[in-house]
Amino acid sequence: MVLAGELPAWSEAGMTSAVVSHLARVSADGRRGEIGDGSGRVLTFGLAPFLGLVGVAPADEAERSSTPPGRHGGNLDVRHLGAGSTLLLPIQADGALVYFGDPHFAQGNGEVALTAFEAPLTAVVRLSVDSSPRARTLAAALDHPFGETPDQLVAIGLGTTLDDAMAAAVRHALVLVIERTALAEPAALAFLSVAADFEVSQAVNGIRGVHCLIARADLDSVRDEPSWPLPYVGAGAGR
Repeated sequence: MVLAGELPAWSEAGMTSAVVSHLARVSADGRRGEIGDGSGRVLTFGLAPFLGLVGVAPADEAERSSTPPGRHGGNLDVRHLGAGSTLLLPIQADGALVYFGDPHFAQGNGEVALTAFEAPLTAVVRLSVDSSPRARTLAAALDHPFGETPDQLVAIGLGTTLDDAMAAAVRHALVLVIERTALAEPAALAFLSVAADFEVSQAVNGIRGVHCLIARADLDSVRDEPSWPLPYVGAGAGR
């Protein structure tokens, strides 16, 4: 069986994907989602509403599909960016021309069936423009969207393959860690390896996405301690 999440490989090969989308509903008490297979068997799952698509106009005037995300944002599908979160986007066109869409009641990381629990939402958003020197410096270094929640920074990597998206997420996470802590790059990379979580945002939008979750508490723990230095093991060290 060819899965919907294998897009675009199956479409390039002229194959038809399996239909794996089903109607879901909210439970009677409003606390859980429910999905079944038509035989009477039902699974429940947690609800976590968010907007899958938030973006600004790209720098060029080319006509674009709303499906693939990019440095302008768009169909990022990062499930952690729900109520109380912030998405920061580098402005590329006069007036920004921000847009919203693709509301979900719930989505798993990966969104492997091509769609999640798609449902209408009424969203209340606040738009701000940060043109401070710090913001401009960070935008120049990162040049991609990133998110903030009350507890985490969310670096976002995009690519035509998951390998490319993962590499981009690592590089963007490095920029955020170094900007917040002033750590040297090798130490920042080691920190990500021991403390950050990389997850597949979605693998079905043509351009794949990987996001990195970095705990704010860890970043806030940075301090100067001259007596700290331990022996540094350079290139060629074993695992």
